[in-house]
Amino acid sequence: MAVVLTAALGLSTVAACGSGSSGSDAAATSTTAAASAALQGVTATGAVDLKTAPKVTLGKTPISSKDVEHKVLTPGTGKAATRADTVRLRAEIYNGTSGKLLDDGFAAGRSPEGYRLARTDIVAGFTEGLVGATKGGRIVFTIPPAKGFGSAGNQQLGVKGTDTIVVVADIADVHTPLTKVDGAQKPSPAGLPTVEFKNGPTKAPTVTVPKTKAPTTTQAVTLVEGSGPTVQKGQTISAQYHGVLWKDGSVFDSSWQHGQAADFPIGVGGVIKGWDNSLVGKKVGSRVLLVIPPKDGYGTAGSPPKISGTDTLVFVVDILDAY
Repeated sequence: MAVVLTAALGLSTVAACGSGSSGSDAAATSTTAAASAALQGVTATGAVDLKTAPKVTLGKTPISSKDVEHKVLTPGTGKAATRADTVRLRAEIYNGTSGKLLDDGFAAGRSPEGYRLARTDIVAGFTEGLVGATKGGRIVFTIPPAKGFGSAGNQQLGVKGTDTIVVVADIADVHTPLTKVDGAQKPSPAGLPTVEFKNGPTKAPTVTVPKTKAPTTTQAVTLVEGSGPTVQKGQTISAQYHGVLWKDGSVFDSSWQHGQAADFPIGVGGVIKGWDNSLVGKKVGSRVLLVIPPKDGYGTAGSPPKISGTDTLVFVVDILDAY
């Protein structure tokens, strides 16, 4: 994702392997209501071609709202986005008080950026405002301070604690991520850990590590071949994962145990090297077994208290989405 828009929306930096997510459509009720007076003066002309920035007129400023308010500028087609969906878009983000453009998603040829609406590491008003969006449409919505940066604002972006944010978004795609990986699972190659889903694909697997020396190079084995899009460098993946130590099989982290999928930027240094180098090029819907030595994991420093600088890591990763 682009650095500026990431900062503008409050995305957290994922250092290794964890990012929570949850949500429901109930919180987004206000986005489906008729637009209030706050957005009556907002217009945007030009084709929704995802290449050319719209010509936006905010009308009379300051624009202020207490709720997330939503207006369709150009109708789209297909299913309306819910909190269970992923939306890809290009957007222009404005300070509603000053009218200043905070971020331009059309600048410098940036690709459409994707957001899984169940995520909780993005400012709440942004994901709430995208509920109801349809492919090929153009919408505008407000993010009030309470669902943006709060009373503290964001000094770096020039947003005060009383400023309402205005987002004009052109929608490239709306799709529903997988909730589980299906398909016949291949056995692990000889000498690598075995993986069993004794309680089904929505529960954590049982990983059995062999009583042999760990490999000295990263091993990436596709246990289930997905049929979805190929994961591209720079995308964000949504995945379920389960991590154990080679030395004793103990679990050090597991999204399945946390009860929700997690989201990671991939191929850009946002996660450990063993993930970056192994998951780009895999298909959505795949289950991948990773065995990662320290040099491609956390290095000699490890990740205390559970992971030492000599620990080889074993992961089972189910890729549910890439956006």
